[in-house]
Amino acid sequence: MTVLLATDGKPHSEKAVKYAFDYAALRKDSLYIVYAVSPKSEDDKDKVINHGMAVLEELKKRGAKENVKVTTMLEAGNPYEAVLNAADRVKADAIVVGTSGKTAIDRVLIGSVSEYIVRNSKCTVIVVK
Repeated sequence: MTVLLATDGKPHSEKAVKYAFDYAALRKDSLYIVYAVSPKSEDDKDKVINHGMAVLEELKKRGAKENVKVTTMLEAGNPYEAVLNAADRVKADAIVVGTSGKTAIDRVLIGSVSEYIVRNSKCTVIVVK
């Protein structure tokens, strides 16, 4: 079974990261970790890419410590599409995502990556709150 973890490296996503590692270790599954790079402006691009690479490197080290086979993916573009495209490419059986901690009004006005993924994924989605 192939599990894909979508993360933005922010503190609110730590529960989803822990869940994905535990889930993959328990089932002896491969864990793919995707970080979507979608800078707000061209000036932010390098900063966002560097942050994404640092987050993925730390998670790869964590995988080695926890005996979980980790493959990292830095993807460009809209997080909604980047996660679903990555899941299709690796033929994920499950996607693990966290919630952003946004209020209901924020989700209505801005949208929610996890909500979009749940509605549009071809595979099981595990949302960790």
